[in-house]
Amino acid sequence: MNENLLDSKILPEHEDDPNTLHIFMLVKSTRHWLDLPNPEREAFFESVLHPLLRKRPEVRVRFFDAEAFSAHASDVLLWETADISAWQWICDHLRETKFWDHYFEVLEILPSLEGNYFAAVQ
Repeated sequence: MNENLLDSKILPEHEDDPNTLHIFMLVKSTRHWLDLPNPEREAFFESVLHPLLRKRPEVRVRFFDAEAFSAHASDVLLWETADISAWQWICDHLRETKFWDHYFEVLEILPSLEGNYFAAVQ
């Protein structure tokens, strides 16, 4: 077992704010998304997702491809914030775009707080 797991209750990047909420959003791309040429995909994110994130800078998102490893989800979005109201705002506004149910089927939303079980049980 890696002893570094036992040293800290949270990862170093979250030491300043141990209450960062990590929200894993599992999505599956639809045929509408897959049929879009790459420049149109980029334009969609620039015109829809980026403006939402600029309005709520306390919410960050990272994208992970899962399609080669899962038949369930094609992508995993990792949203991070310490402000649950900002997350709710993003989610509510995202539902009003083509992201939700047109380009992507939102399969699961899994909110979580980072923890280190091994450090907590010492």
